[in-house]
Amino acid sequence: GYRIKGVDNAFQEGKIFWLSAYAGKKRIGPVNSYFYNNTIYVNKEIETKIAIDRTANGILIANNIFHITGNTKVVKGDQYKPEKKGNWNVKNVIFKNNLFLHNQSWPKSLKLQDENPFFGDANFTNLSSLYAKDYTPKNSNLIKNKGISIPRIPKDNIGLIYGLQVQKDILGNTINGLPDLGAIELK
Repeated sequence: GYRIKGVDNAFQEGKIFWLSAYAGKKRIGPVNSYFYNNTIYVNKEIETKIAIDRTANGILIANNIFHITGNTKVVKGDQYKPEKKGNWNVKNVIFKNNLFLHNQSWPKSLKLQDENPFFGDANFTNLSSLYAKDYTPKNSNLIKNKGISIPRIPKDNIGLIYGLQVQKDILGNTINGLPDLGAIELK
């Protein structure tokens, strides 16, 4: 996500979250995109950008931690030539049960909004680290067993090849009961 259009040969903005409809010369999809149990940390030195194409069909965003210390901004997915006209046609969306550091962690100008957000500090072990284990939340009251079981997106007859229920977290810890928020299951 740390890329500024026109700086250091970047031909587009960096994005921490991007649902693009670019498929050659046609705008199609994306279709049935699942984003769950992720931990996303962005420090305030990075301008956080999000792009969601107006033709997206089928989105699930749940059980994530968005620990964004600054504000977020909506940008166009400018890898393709954005259309100037058109209505927001995003449908079949489940966007709920995510932890945001504060209410500026997701852009208010975006039509896609969490229907049941949590707000607070996950209190990570070491925010300056490059190791996943250092992003273990210490605020168990906000995280532990607060996840939901991941449902299939409406009108998605396939789901995911390996199923929707996570058995282990990013560190190999077994998921017990409801999943915790974010990528790491607390013990």
